[in-house]
Amino acid sequence: MTRRTMPRSDEDAATERRSFGVGGFTLVELLVAMALMTILTGSVVFIFMEAQNIFVTVDARVQVYQYARYAFDQMERDLANVVKTMDMEFYNDQPANALGVKGHYNPGEAIPIRGTDNRIGDPLGGDQIYNRAFTLRQPEPYQETGGQQFKHRRDSVYFKSVTVIGGQTKNALVEYALVDVDKERPRLVKRIWHVTGVDASNPLAPRLTINDDPQALPIVQDLCLYAVDAKFEVFVKNRRRSDPGDYYEASELVNPPRSPRAGNPRVFEPLPNARGWTGGNSMIQTYYDQTWNGGAFPDTGILEPGTDSLPPLFHTIGNFEFPMLKEGDKIFLRDPGTPPKLKAQEYTIKAFVLANTDPPQPWTPDSPRQSLRIQFEEKIDTNGRRVERIQYLGAWVPSGLRVTLRIKDAKSRQPRTVSRVFKIQAN
Repeated sequence: MTRRTMPRSDEDAATERRSFGVGGFTLVELLVAMALMTILTGSVVFIFMEAQNIFVTVDARVQVYQYARYAFDQMERDLANVVKTMDMEFYNDQPANALGVKGHYNPGEAIPIRGTDNRIGDPLGGDQIYNRAFTLRQPEPYQETGGQQFKHRRDSVYFKSVTVIGGQTKNALVEYALVDVDKERPRLVKRIWHVTGVDASNPLAPRLTINDDPQALPIVQDLCLYAVDAKFEVFVKNRRRSDPGDYYEASELVNPPRSPRAGNPRVFEPLPNARGWTGGNSMIQTYYDQTWNGGAFPDTGILEPGTDSLPPLFHTIGNFEFPMLKEGDKIFLRDPGTPPKLKAQEYTIKAFVLANTDPPQPWTPDSPRQSLRIQFEEKIDTNGRRVERIQYLGAWVPSGLRVTLRIKDAKSRQPRTVSRVFKIQAN
């Protein structure tokens, strides 16, 4: 019997074709899958790269604050031990003579300190100006390298402190200054000078040696990397007047602002700008002597004779108020006459009093300037005579230092500003 073949329908043919593709992909499905995989892979890579950039940026910012924290920690230790002195630098104290005083700096005894930031008037950075006290410098701003038009501050501060060097506690001169300002990466450094011995090759005039270096060059330590801007301000308060005090730059101490009080006077008398520091450059040292007014005639001191009940009282020709000195501070007095009518030594301020009052009455902020007198703790014998043309020297230390740094992070190169206020205990 012959088998009869039945014709296949279109539906049967389609079913047969579909059976061959079971477990596989069509070309369209494969292309769609590859496109989705590409999108997913790109998204993952993008998210990873963004996360990496965020991490690097945040890490760079953290590094900036770590630099600042290290610098501020160092400063806090140094400034906590500032020494208030009117003979700040190290000097070769020679036997007293007619023009000199043993135990105090006299002309010719200075040890030239090299390598400081005081390079105006001395390219080698040797302080021919004898730095007697806490020093604040504000040179003209410098222009950033790399084609930028930004100008940055490069202040420096210089003081005497007690610090540990080589396991020993020593007096040292310390300076914070911005260096390498002509390079892409300026930095804030700490310079140190300290006495390391005595050169006794000349027994009649032994000389101190500084840092075991015949040129007295400093020990230099990195304080803050990538610092492009350094601004130092000191807290100054006029203690003779009703002045709340404020933070001032060196240029403002040379040219103090005006007070809104009657007559619009200056908040305090200007401090003299250091020799050679003119134009946009300012450098002040926190001490007073008879040349404080910068005039042709020094404002020398006068010691009025005392009475049986009234001690001798001190004032100057111009009735200087000594605005930053306070009770307990010391003033060095010296009579240059021959023979001297006054013993050259430091005298401790007991009180600021009114003239022509017996017993002495306190001088108050609303008292007239010409009535100010200084009473000392020490007993002074002038043999009943008025002593004139007295040379004097009195140092003071600001009660606070405000430091503002701008530091570039290594990633974005954008400067970030950090600031901190330090209390100076020696005040």
